[in-house]
Amino acid sequence: MGESRSFKVLVVAWPCVHFGGAERWWYYVLKELKTTNIQIHVLIPAVLKLGCFLCPEGLLNVSRGIIYMPLHKNIILRFLSWVRFLVKIIKRRNVDFVIAGYQTPVIALAVFVSSVITKRKCFIVFHMPLGWLPYYINERPKLNAKNKLLIAIFKTLNKSCSFLTVSPSVIYDLRRINLNPINVRILNGAAVERPDKIFPRSYEAKDIDIVYLASISKHKGVLDVLEVVRVVKESIPSIKAVIIGRLKEDLRKRIVASIKSYGLEDNVELLGYVDEHKKFELLSRSKVMIYPSYMDTFAISVLEALTMGTPVVAYSIPAIMINYKTKAVIKVPTGNIQEMGRAVVELLTSESKSYSLSEEAMKFAEGFTWRRVASSMLKAIMSG
Repeated sequence: MGESRSFKVLVVAWPCVHFGGAERWWYYVLKELKTTNIQIHVLIPAVLKLGCFLCPEGLLNVSRGIIYMPLHKNIILRFLSWVRFLVKIIKRRNVDFVIAGYQTPVIALAVFVSSVITKRKCFIVFHMPLGWLPYYINERPKLNAKNKLLIAIFKTLNKSCSFLTVSPSVIYDLRRINLNPINVRILNGAAVERPDKIFPRSYEAKDIDIVYLASISKHKGVLDVLEVVRVVKESIPSIKAVIIGRLKEDLRKRIVASIKSYGLEDNVELLGYVDEHKKFELLSRSKVMIYPSYMDTFAISVLEALTMGTPVVAYSIPAIMINYKTKAVIKVPTGNIQEMGRAVVELLTSESKSYSLSEEAMKFAEGFTWRRVASSMLKAIMSG
């Protein structure tokens, strides 16, 4: 991936393997870019609390420095201070390119304004359809005054910035609300780094029937998970399911209450956040993963399951249909809980089908590497 000329790139992101998909994505991409002639400077928006402080320190041998952005709770003061801070860093370190690692409005706009002031090329990476817009099924979002203002900001950025997306589904979702990105490059999705000594298991060695893994939210379909388990329990009374992922306390209480009201106390275990080693161990022990998400971009947790030979049953949202063209990911109509339940029962009662899809899952996952993702990132920057 090496280049003949050394470029200095300023990235506003929070690389961390302990938080969400976007943070993990940046950690591994920056780690791979250490083999290139690109000089990376990382600015972390600490006020947003998007990760831990240990992971960035672990990248000090990759970047030319980890810098923490000023902490202002007031959004206007935050924006102004970030612009001033960015301009100072860009000039002091003679940066060639500025990259907003998130499409978060205050970050994207601050990066754009600072790039205009310093006359540097600006890139904005999209990990989600738009991040700040509401998402609905089969209908155009109803936008309030705030969202209309944000769309106006996007249209301004659209004329001057280059967009990098981790999935073609981002473009699809932008077009749903009549936002057509002009200068956009699609990166090679994401990849999975499996911990050492954790390997896929045979069907006989799996002791968990259903696993659900996500950054837990209603948009990710966590409430549908319990409905699906109820459907499966009608055919398999002893069904065992685990729910993995970080979640807020109010949502945790609601899930616990639903588990009790549905009579699933003996069937569902709410594990919350687990470390990488434990996560992959649980995936290797699971016969099927359900992913009833209503909104996503690449769905890296689906790839993590496939890496461990665990077939997936998911809603047929654009992110799944576009990125997972494999029989190992069974697609059902979005929101159709009964259909998802039937697909899960079929997998759990057919060992031969589960074995076949497990082999297909691992074969498909082998095509995704962080080296390919970083290489596509590098090419996009250089073409800019």
